[in-house]
Amino acid sequence: MKAPKLYFYDSALVTFFTRQPIATAALASPMGGALFEGWVVTEAVKAFLSLGRKPELYFWRSDDGLAVDLLIVINGKLHPVEIKLTATPGAGHVEPLNRLIAAAGDEVTRYGIIVCRTESERALPNGHIAMPWQLFPQWLRERLSTADA
Repeated sequence: MKAPKLYFYDSALVTFFTRQPIATAALASPMGGALFEGWVVTEAVKAFLSLGRKPELYFWRSDDGLAVDLLIVINGKLHPVEIKLTATPGAGHVEPLNRLIAAAGDEVTRYGIIVCRTESERALPNGHIAMPWQLFPQWLRERLSTADA
């Protein structure tokens, strides 16, 4: 999809202007998923910028509306990332990853990551990984720091 997505880097401004009284209320609101997605994307931007690199971040949406929230380019390969507010990701959450990997072929890694509120990293069907949101920034920095600039 060629249309850009818009993210607010400062979620505090978003919650202030939408009159969310506290952070837990913001995450429980209908905007919770979008706020969480914005945080993950902002962390990805910061990981690139901290290494003096231009962020190579994209998203994918199929003709029938299936989407992968974040595609991170590292060493010429797309690393697909789904961002879900859930604490219990399951097989249904990996379908967009499966479809993207099938469509993109060699341009994408063979597995994707679901960044979510799970307690610990765990395996999902087809080699995908559920990752606690707290681990995502370090996971990305490690890959970027060992990648060709």
